[in-house]
Amino acid sequence: MKFEYDMLNYVKDHTYKNNIFRFDPTLEIPEGDESGKSLKEIYGMSDNEVESIILDEKWTQIRKIRNELLKETDWVSGEDVPQTIKNKHFPYRQSLRDVTNIENPDDVVFPEIGE
Repeated sequence: MKFEYDMLNYVKDHTYKNNIFRFDPTLEIPEGDESGKSLKEIYGMSDNEVESIILDEKWTQIRKIRNELLKETDWVSGEDVPQTIKNKHFPYRQSLRDVTNIENPDDVVFPEIGE
């Protein structure tokens, strides 16, 4: 499964000039006094600041997905689980841990069991 960045539903709060937001700063605000403007425009964010926020959020989203996938297979570490099943799942779990070693978050592809 290829990682897909979610612009609308940020996993963590991001703070900029004491303002907290939970969506991509390049998205236009749909309603209110600032309708049609992005947080980037409203707060005067530089391109580098926006890129840094988006990069941080992408890695946060990746870690959240990775942790959920790892949690689904935590049972395999039990003492009563046969070694043949462990041998099938351990490489998968290690591959999940390794996704954060990839340089570009847009290149992350989550492994599948048995790969």
